[in-house]
Amino acid sequence: IYISVLVLYFFCDGALRNVSSVILDLRMSKALRDFTLIAIILESLSLILVSVRATGFDIKRFDFGTDLQKLDISEKDSEEIEVLLEFDKDETKRNFKNRIRNIKYVYVEHKFLINLFAAIFIVSICAFIYLNVRSYNVNYNQGQTFEASGLTFNVKDSYILDEDSNGNKIVDTSLDNAGAIVAVRFQVKGYGVNKELNTGLFNLRIGEFSYGQNADYAKKIDDLGEAYINQKINSEFETYILAFEIPASSSLKSMTLKVNDNMSFVNGLEGAKNANVKLKPTDLREEGSLIESRVSETMYFDESVLGASSLTINSFDINNKFKLGYKYCYSKDKCIDSTEYVTPTATGNYFKTLLKISGSVDIDTNLNIDKIYDFRTLLNSYGTINYLIGDEWKSKKIDSKSVEAKSAKTNDYFIEIPYEVKDATSINLVFNIRNKNYKYTLK
Repeated sequence: IYISVLVLYFFCDGALRNVSSVILDLRMSKALRDFTLIAIILESLSLILVSVRATGFDIKRFDFGTDLQKLDISEKDSEEIEVLLEFDKDETKRNFKNRIRNIKYVYVEHKFLINLFAAIFIVSICAFIYLNVRSYNVNYNQGQTFEASGLTFNVKDSYILDEDSNGNKIVDTSLDNAGAIVAVRFQVKGYGVNKELNTGLFNLRIGEFSYGQNADYAKKIDDLGEAYINQKINSEFETYILAFEIPASSSLKSMTLKVNDNMSFVNGLEGAKNANVKLKPTDLREEGSLIESRVSETMYFDESVLGASSLTINSFDINNKFKLGYKYCYSKDKCIDSTEYVTPTATGNYFKTLLKISGSVDIDTNLNIDKIYDFRTLLNSYGTINYLIGDEWKSKKIDSKSVEAKSAKTNDYFIEIPYEVKDATSINLVFNIRNKNYKYTLK
C-alpha cells in the first residue's frame, strides 16, 4: 500500500508542478482525486493495524468465552432493566453561563495578547484575499495592454463564428452537438530577445469550464489574421489569432481569456499571476446590414473584421486594353516617348476585359493578414462584381490575376472582369466580409 501511495504522490507532485505552465485535463484531475481518496481509505485501514501494534493491544488476551463460562449466566438471570434519563435544564443554563464568565475573565486577563493575535489573523486573511484577487488575478478589458511571461500583450478583438475563410462549416452545427469557435485577435511583442509564446498558458473561461486553444481551427480562419504557430516574438508588435472550440450553447455567456504568467513577481516573490481579459466577442454568425457607397466616396470597413481598412474609388473605366505612355531613356540624357499596352491575361475559362480603377485602398496594418495587401487582393478575397444586362442581374466572383504595367508608372489598378460587363447598364462591386456586406456602386 505504501509503495503505491508513494508512487501516486510522486505523480501528483509532477502534475501540480506543471499546472503553472499547462492546463490540467479535467479527466486527469478527477482521476487523481479518486485515486487519492482510495489511497487515504487504504492508509486508514493500515493505520488501525499500526495503532494496535504500537500500543501493544492484543485482543487475543481477552478470553471472552472463558469469562462467560465463569459467570454461569442462565435464563433466570434475565431481568428487565429500567433506565431513567434525566435532563436538568437549569443546571445546563448555569454551566453555560459559567463558561461564558470564564471566557470573559480569560479575555480580560490576556486582552493584549488576544487582540494582537486577532489583529494578525485578520490582517493575514485580508492580505491573502488581496494577493489572490488583486495581485495574482488582474482583470483587463479588450484593448488594454498588459504583461505576462516576459511579453507584452493587447487583446484587440474577439469573434464567435462557425465557418472558415471560404464559408465552409468547420464545426458540427447540429442541434445535439452544436459547436462554435471563439477567435481572439491579439498583439504581442518581446523585449529584444526572440522567443516563442507558450500557448498552453492561454485558456478560455466560460463559467466553471475552461477550453484550450486549437491551432488547426486558427489556420482555417486566416481571413481574421495569421494563426500563431510557434513564430518568434520580437521587439515590435505583431498580430496573431488564437481559436477555441466551445459548445454553441455557451456562446452567449460571459467569456474571459485567462493568461497565466509563470514568470511574474508579486510583492517581490516569484509566483504565478493570472491576467484575466474580459472578452466582448462579435458574433459573425449573424447576418449584418448592407453598407453602400458610390464613386468618389470613401467606404470604411471598420464594422467588419478588416478593422481600420478603407477604400476610395475616384473613377473607373472598362476596356479591352489600355494605352499608357512613358519616357524610355536609352542613355543618361536621351529619352524618347514610348507606349505600353495593358491587356487581360490569356488564362481562364471565360472572355475577359479590364476594369481600370483610379483610387486608393488602405489596409489596416495591425491585421497581419498576408493575403490582403492591396486593391486586387481585397477584391480576390471578398469581392464580387454584380452587373445588369437587360433585365437580368448577373454576379461573378472576382479572381483577377496580376495585371499591371511593367514599364509605365501608374497608380491605377487593372482588374479582370467578364467581357459582357462592358454592355451592363448598372455595375456594383460587392464585398462579403464574414457577416458584413458592402456595396460600392460604380454605375
